[in-house]
Amino acid sequence: MTGKARANGEGSIFPYRQGFAAYVWVRTPMGERKRKYVYGKTREEVHEKRVKLHQAAKDGPVASRVPRLDEYLQYWLHEVIKPNRAPLTFVNYELFVRLYIAPGLGDRRLDRLQVRDVQKWVNRIPDTCQCCAQGKDARRDKKRQRCCARGVCCKEAPSARTVSDIRACLRSALSNAVREELISKNVAANIVLPAVRKRKGKAWSSEEAHQFLESARRDRDPLYAAYVLILVLGRRGLRG
Repeated sequence: MTGKARANGEGSIFPYRQGFAAYVWVRTPMGERKRKYVYGKTREEVHEKRVKLHQAAKDGPVASRVPRLDEYLQYWLHEVIKPNRAPLTFVNYELFVRLYIAPGLGDRRLDRLQVRDVQKWVNRIPDTCQCCAQGKDARRDKKRQRCCARGVCCKEAPSARTVSDIRACLRSALSNAVREELISKNVAANIVLPAVRKRKGKAWSSEEAHQFLESARRDRDPLYAAYVLILVLGRRGLRG
């Protein structure tokens, strides 16, 4: 059938560019009623897509457009994880999304996210000081700032376990996007985790330990007594 007239039962199929298109009214995950379009080279192809979309709209919410990753992650956290998983799982996933995934990949459209994008992002995590990236030291009172806010990077990088958990969080979110047919494959499934080198600890000198305790005492740190105990026991252990 090549004419512009619609055949019986085809509904809202119409010529579009070098092929055909159709739309179905859907309810989005945000509760809005919108048109969602499907496209194809032939009427038959568009008709099949429209029937499938119509059934999906009957079954539940359907995204009217492919969202950015950060938009989808918020939907996934609050509509998929929070109602169905343990509270601690939601807390951890929300943390990973807010501090790592959204800042690094959130502006990418979900269906345009590629394996190499995710690989480059995960490779950078162990080499990125999170104190600098998250502005931790900058949020402290000026008298208590001691590293990044003063231009002295403390190199607070995530552990290998944290990097693995961050990747698992993204992989879980994208697996859900595949189930919802927003994307065809999970680009985080086969990402290679970077090697995270363990930093060698550097013991404080007596002067450095004294300065730390004086700072904690001056700031009325509630853990001051614990710091004293740890340092005293630590020095005894070294002498033993």
